[in-house]
Amino acid sequence: MVHLSGKVTAIMMPMFDYPGIILKKGSLLFLLLVLFAGICSVSAQVGQKVCPVTIYDAYNKPVSLPFLGKKHLLLFYVDPDHPSQNKEFRNYFKKHPFTNENIDSYGIINLKDAPLLSNSLLRFMIRKEIAGTQAYVYNDPDRTLSRAWKLGNVNNKFVVLWVNKEQVIEFFKAGQLTPEEVEQVHALIRKYKDAPSPVEEKKQTDSWTFPGKEFVETYPE
Repeated sequence: MVHLSGKVTAIMMPMFDYPGIILKKGSLLFLLLVLFAGICSVSAQVGQKVCPVTIYDAYNKPVSLPFLGKKHLLLFYVDPDHPSQNKEFRNYFKKHPFTNENIDSYGIINLKDAPLLSNSLLRFMIRKEIAGTQAYVYNDPDRTLSRAWKLGNVNNKFVVLWVNKEQVIEFFKAGQLTPEEVEQVHALIRKYKDAPSPVEEKKQTDSWTFPGKEFVETYPE
């Protein structure tokens, strides 16, 4: 502290005393900022259960997220400003389809993070892209899915998600996949592709035995 007399005295930092802890005011402020940043950076985690959300089809009609809770889902949440991310990964699945009665997959275009492209133009491009194919591509004009599932900052990111039938995230990556992460996705496909179908008719078998013969009766539950 400098007085008008020109004399300089020591600068005293306010201290905060707690049992066994002494914190300087500056240190306390830094600690609070770190804790606040940690809270704000909470994002989707493997093991997190997700909720249903409303998105839109290529004709701008609202739909509840398809097959959520009914099938295992490989989802692509895409910023159209960066279509080249994970291109090799996507092209592989175009040549090697894997969807069946247990697994489905589709893309969701993150329209909000592409402000230089009009939503109507992007929807037209989606319709043109999927015409004559069995592919499904939806759009999210307001980051609804990103907020509801706490995906964090996904601007300029190609997000890959695996959500199982229990609506639990088993894989999440925002950005370019590493070779190890690509293998993780393939492992999930192998894990669930041959699992019992959720729509397969359950059977119940009863049996009884007579001398020299065994009778088996099978009927739907």
